[in-house]
Amino acid sequence: MSKALGCGQLQTGTGLNQEQSVQRPGDTRWSSHYKSRKSIVDMFSTIMKVLEIVEKDKDWKIRDQASNLREYFQSFDSIFYLHLMLTILGITNTLCLALQRKDKDIVNAINCVRATRCQLDELRREKWEKLIDDVYEFCEKNDIAKLKMEDEYIDPKKRRHKSGITNKHYYQVDCFNDIIDWVLQELNSCFNETSSQLLVCSASFSSRDSFCDFNVDKLLSLAKLYPHDFDSGNLRDLSNELGLYIFDVRNDDRFSNIQTIAELSQKMVETRKHDRYPLVYRLLKLVLVLPVATATVERIFSGMKIVKTNLRNRISDQFMSDYLICFVEKEEMMKVTNESVIRRFMKMQECRFDDN
Repeated sequence: MSKALGCGQLQTGTGLNQEQSVQRPGDTRWSSHYKSRKSIVDMFSTIMKVLEIVEKDKDWKIRDQASNLREYFQSFDSIFYLHLMLTILGITNTLCLALQRKDKDIVNAINCVRATRCQLDELRREKWEKLIDDVYEFCEKNDIAKLKMEDEYIDPKKRRHKSGITNKHYYQVDCFNDIIDWVLQELNSCFNETSSQLLVCSASFSSRDSFCDFNVDKLLSLAKLYPHDFDSGNLRDLSNELGLYIFDVRNDDRFSNIQTIAELSQKMVETRKHDRYPLVYRLLKLVLVLPVATATVERIFSGMKIVKTNLRNRISDQFMSDYLICFVEKEEMMKVTNESVIRRFMKMQECRFDDN
């Protein structure tokens, strides 16, 4: 540890911002998996020393577990998969962080998806040699036996069985290529052409910078994705309404400081423009439904598992809703001062108690 700190491989931080432990991965936070593997690579020698100490524990179960972990970590297999997943997660980490932001820009998020696909495709076509060189360098640094790619691959579970393939074929074709292809397939299924078009077109409703992203053609394409809500006659009327709508809101000072689509819909109701442009407002309401599938909502459902425990299984819906707001919106709740809470309770009417 001290050597790693001395040569700059580890950062100590300052004050309470020091991190000297392995990041715990979370099921809904893919960036945590990247941090976890990054911590393992940075603290590999320290982890091995800790496992050596644990192997001397009095409990034989703990000793066996530590011994098995140490044996696995010192194998070429583990080092290869560690660097492979670190490389893949490093490419997808920017996309994961972008999708988790509450104020994410839809167009930039879609562009980030495309860039991630290109990077993964480039990794598959051109970066195999670099990956295997990094693995060999890490093995030499930590005294781990290296495998020659030209030798025959030996399955650790079936050492007497002849595989008929080389190590290079197994690690490059069966592992490297297959894992990247699976990640690309998942990206394509989550962000297919229809969903990408849906998100990009919905961004045309953005009111930032005097509705600079407004585009009638994209909004009409968005309406065509909802044939049950917009027939051919509605589409013609919508085209006329959009032209009048954008001229109206751009010249209305009440719409000048609006940043989000949700604020836009509220302002349209306040100014009664939702009655003047009913088809535009109908399309706007359909766009507002899209955030139901975002990471923010997933975090709320994850928070429900923490809030509604066995001891709170009979709480009312209103109480659980209020509790979830406090739990999910922690940053906003930190802004509430004790004085404001005291003033709130002081303004409340006195409780009436029944003498009986």
